[in-house]
Amino acid sequence: MIPTQFIEPVKKISTPDLLNEWFKTDAYFYLTGFIRELNKSVIKKKNSDECFVSENVLKISKILDLMSQWVDQIPPSNQPRRFGNKSFRVWFQKLAKNAQLLIGEIIEEKVKKFSIEIAKYLIESVGNERRIDYGSGHELAFIAFLFSLFRIGFFTKEDFQAIIVKIFNQYLQLMRKVQIIYNLEPAGSHGVWGLDDFQFLPYLFGSAQLIEHESIKPTSIHDIKIVKEFHQEYLYLDAIKFILDVKTGPFFEHSPTLDSISAVKKWSKVNSGMFKMFQQEVLGKFPVIQHFYFGSLIPWEQNVFKERYLQEEKKEEKQHHQKDKKKKKKEENQNQNQNQNQENENQNQNQNQNQNQNQNQNQENQNQENQNQKEEEKKEEEKKEEEKKEEEKKED
Repeated sequence: MIPTQFIEPVKKISTPDLLNEWFKTDAYFYLTGFIRELNKSVIKKKNSDECFVSENVLKISKILDLMSQWVDQIPPSNQPRRFGNKSFRVWFQKLAKNAQLLIGEIIEEKVKKFSIEIAKYLIESVGNERRIDYGSGHELAFIAFLFSLFRIGFFTKEDFQAIIVKIFNQYLQLMRKVQIIYNLEPAGSHGVWGLDDFQFLPYLFGSAQLIEHESIKPTSIHDIKIVKEFHQEYLYLDAIKFILDVKTGPFFEHSPTLDSISAVKKWSKVNSGMFKMFQQEVLGKFPVIQHFYFGSLIPWEQNVFKERYLQEEKKEEKQHHQKDKKKKKKEENQNQNQNQNQENENQNQNQNQNQNQNQNQNQENQNQENQNQKEEEKKEEEKKEEEKKEEEKKED
């Protein structure tokens, strides 16, 4: 339901004590629910798989293309490499000045009053102008940008797969380009023990894409051939490739958390673990979430949406449990069928052996009968010959 009034977006989480309030807001449940749905939309889906691509998806893609062109038009300034490049601020200001106009041109007249809030999330999604840094909090702002468009009806659920494999993927490529050209610092980095210096969600959505993949396993991130061959198809592998391109040294040294996760057996476990980690390390961390803006489309207020979300979460857990139960039952039935088939095969083999033995015995019996008959015939001939000789003697 679209809000009736526009509220200027502002920051609300000013102290760590407000985190508990944040977890109860509609905003929290809107965003986590939206991320869950986006995640589900790309399970077992490659980037190149056919999907519905609406005109509105293409409109956002064009805005991201334009932002990328601005990077090409604003080269980095000549300054020491170890600091964030000041030309980023020029690029940032160009977006800040044009974002509301760009959004206003593509949304319907009746919701144009929300263009300020929607544009704010887009501007916040590219990094911090003053610090010249970028991190998972800015990535969250891009999700807020996408959700706010969904909230006003610009996107529908049919767009979800394309939102990830087209728009979000394009956003990732744009921000990696910005990071390299303007030498952005990691925002709120956990250092070597963080998941990734800059982004988090490619690992969530990317692990969903790889669920039940026949050959690519979590350990496959250590196979450079697989990473290079499939990085354009899967967000997870593309994120790994970017790390390998920009970092040197053994993987377990510069990315120990990702290295540890690679030991998990199933992508489904990686995926569920990533979502929990996102809730804890991004949504649940004050240094990250203190910069988030709340307005009319993503409100601070608490309402009924929480109950709906919790019901959906319970329903999802129940379905997951039932799915695991069915899978286990199916495996048990398959094992039983295999055992039964093996028993039947053994019985058939025994029957064949018995038949062969019987055939051999019958053949032996037949041969013996033939032999006996020949001997009888021979004796009969010998007897006749003897009788004939006796007759001849009598005649003489």
